[in-house]
Amino acid sequence: MENINKIMPLSLLTLAMFSGTALAEKYDFAMHGYVRSGVLANQDGNRVDSVSLMPDGKWRLGNEDNTKLELIPQVTLTSDAGPVAKIQANLTHETDCTADWNCVDDDGHDIQVREAYAQLTKLDFAPDVVFWGGKRYSSSNTSSHQFDWEYIQYNGTGGGADNIDLGFAKFDVGLYAFTPSDEAKRYPHDKDEQGYPDDYSLNLWFKKLGGGPIDLQLVAHHMNQNEGNGWKQSAEKGYGITGIYHLDGFYGLSGGYSRIVAQFGRGLAAGDSLGKNGWGWANLDDTQSWRLVLDGMASLGNGWDVSTFAFYQKDSNYRWWTGDDSGWGRSMWVAGVRPMQQITKNFAMQYEVGYEYLDDDNFKGVEGSKGKGGMTKATIAPTLTFDSGFWSRPQLRLFATYAKWDRDVADAIDGNYDWGTGTLSAGAYSRSGKTSTWNFGVQGEVWF
Repeated sequence: MENINKIMPLSLLTLAMFSGTALAEKYDFAMHGYVRSGVLANQDGNRVDSVSLMPDGKWRLGNEDNTKLELIPQVTLTSDAGPVAKIQANLTHETDCTADWNCVDDDGHDIQVREAYAQLTKLDFAPDVVFWGGKRYSSSNTSSHQFDWEYIQYNGTGGGADNIDLGFAKFDVGLYAFTPSDEAKRYPHDKDEQGYPDDYSLNLWFKKLGGGPIDLQLVAHHMNQNEGNGWKQSAEKGYGITGIYHLDGFYGLSGGYSRIVAQFGRGLAAGDSLGKNGWGWANLDDTQSWRLVLDGMASLGNGWDVSTFAFYQKDSNYRWWTGDDSGWGRSMWVAGVRPMQQITKNFAMQYEVGYEYLDDDNFKGVEGSKGKGGMTKATIAPTLTFDSGFWSRPQLRLFATYAKWDRDVADAIDGNYDWGTGTLSAGAYSRSGKTSTWNFGVQGEVWF
């Protein structure tokens, strides 16, 4: 947290400069954020990592081992002529080693600046359009809180405009540049090129087509080959499409919400970058991926809310590292439900049951693991609530979790992958040879 002490004075000075400008008639400051932390221990009295089979996401109730802090300062400037400006940052600290507040990533950054952008709206020539530039999360980002996963996620530096009225739809357009830090400073494979290859994605987002319940997203990617993957003929372009159908209530059966999402990606837009940007640098030109997502929550009355989530994904010619000579087939699916019963205004019971299944043709494990099998996880969590409702926060939870997995995917649960040898070594769950665990803990979670 030392870096916050260095960043905040500079931030406050910058905000003071903005607030003093003659163009601003009104100045507003707000602070939003998110805090999550707790302890996750097993029946042996040891700390443990989250237990999950998927490369992304997990059934999060009773299954989060890290501390996460987001501070989101916002400054809003209103001009006497009408335009409104917003300046926003997102300062994030997150540990990856159980609940240790002092754990930092290998690169040594205590604080990550996830967003730093400015936007303008109510301009005289386009009063309803929001123009933005800087480092930002896309307006299209969509996640499952229950599974702790954004299945639509476009982040990075760039610029664009939101809320353009096309008549037949509202339209957002954005250009985002993003590459993981371990790939960001590699030289181009072509020695005649200058600079560093980066994933540039153009995001076209049509909302409420024809005034109806369908959203459509079109994405195009470009990234030159770098010195680490050019000899493997990695993809330099890709395209993706996402369609979302918003249903009335919970699939028309009760109150709440629900959506059906269909996604397809090819080249840079497939595999680990399906619905995302920046993670397809190892893909081949003919890597293709399909995904179907069911995401919803039913409000049943009498204090009951039930969150549900499921997805199926299939990849062809997929590879997870450029050291692999060719691609292979991979498929995965999950399904889960989290009921919450609000017993009094400030006390609730939460329950969760989830299943994950992985079939990876080229899974490299130890002890003959085949990479084909599933895991079941169940949690019960008595919860203290600030107010009533599934989304009410803060929440304080005491939980007990049971997880059981197939032996053929034991090494995928928490194995440590060696990119040099292409093998997995046993992790804290699999080293004992057991295929189940009881985990316990307490957790606080709040957003504001």
